[in-house]
Amino acid sequence: MSIQVKFQTKLDKYSVPDTTLVIPSSSTNSQLEAILKGLLKSTVSSTELSRISFDFLCINKLIRSSLEEHIREKDESLLESIISIEYIEKFQGPQPEDALMHDDWVSACRSLGDSILVASYDTNLHLWNNQGEHIIRLPGHTAPVKSISFIYSDEGEHKFISGSHDQTIFI
Repeated sequence: MSIQVKFQTKLDKYSVPDTTLVIPSSSTNSQLEAILKGLLKSTVSSTELSRISFDFLCINKLIRSSLEEHIREKDESLLESIISIEYIEKFQGPQPEDALMHDDWVSACRSLGDSILVASYDTNLHLWNNQGEHIIRLPGHTAPVKSISFIYSDEGEHKFISGSHDQTIFI
């Protein structure tokens, strides 16, 4: 089965003519991208086309299945009309700059100055510096530590408080 579509975008640099195309209803994101890049060949360099990826929206939702399945989930009657497909530039998800590895889940973290205090499901508090060095493991709780906060004393010393699932609070 084939359906009629129009590609639309808010990206002026990657806009294509407002033309109705007939494509297979089984088209997936990768096939839509191949069609779109074919349309862009005359206006965008092949080097740039090889570096860019696109995501596609139909009926205000990202397409994550075949086009036909996507449309049937929303409104099957649309299969008989011209479908607008918006395309947007796809970006990679953020990558962490650094990671402080723990043996168990982290339930909370707080920072103050160059200190990082971490509460963990391993029943401990962990103190790190901002260079990623583990300073000390602070045991005491008998269940996961669920909350922590730094406390300022009158003398300007940094103290902290921790609360655990074991129903205790330590200062």
